[in-house]
Amino acid sequence: MIFKSYILEQNIQTIHKYKIFLFYGENQGLQKEFKENLKIIKDVEILNLFQDEIIKNKDILINEIKNKFLFNKKKLIFINEANDKILEILEKITESIQEEKIFIFSSILEKKSKLRSYFEKSKIFGITACYKDNEITIKKIILNKLNGYQGLTPQIINLIIQNTGLDRNKINNEIEKIKSCFQNKIIDENKIGL
Repeated sequence: MIFKSYILEQNIQTIHKYKIFLFYGENQGLQKEFKENLKIIKDVEILNLFQDEIIKNKDILINEIKNKFLFNKKKLIFINEANDKILEILEKITESIQEEKIFIFSSILEKKSKLRSYFEKSKIFGITACYKDNEITIKKIILNKLNGYQGLTPQIINLIIQNTGLDRNKINNEIEKIKSCFQNKIIDENKIGL
C-alpha cells in the first residue's frame, strides 16, 4: 500500500496496521522525523539494525522476532540503509512476524528497484517516498513549529530557509536553537544569529 508522506506526517498511526513499512528517498530529515515519531510508542522495545548486519548474520532478524520479552508486548525493529539485498530475507520472515513491526529506511530507490516494486504491489506492507522538501513545505514546518511565537516575520522565515538550504535536519536544528534562545516566545530579530 502506497502512502503519501504528507498524510503520514499528519497521522503516523495509520501505518501501525502494517507488519512491515518502507520509507525511502532523499529526504533524510523527514525519515528521521518519522523514526522519532514511531519511537514515542510506550511499552515497546526498539531495536536498530543495519542491512549489512542482517546480511552478515541472516539469523539475527528471525532470532529477534522469535525472542519475546516478558515486559514488552511489542517490538519495533528499524532496519537502516536498506536496498534490494534485504528483500530475500524479508520474504522469509514475513510469516514469523506477529506483534513486531519492522520499519525499513532506505535512500533513493529507483523505479526498477525490486524492493520498492515489491512494497508498492503489496497489499499487506506499506511504503512511502520521502522526497526532497520545497520552499512551501519548509515554510509550513517553520510556521507550525514556531506557532505561538511573536515576532516571527517573513524576513526571519526567509533567513532560516536561506541559511539551511531546504535541508529539514538543518531547519529542525535552527528551530530548536530559536526555541531555546527565545523561551519567552518573543523573537527578537536583532538577536537572530543565523
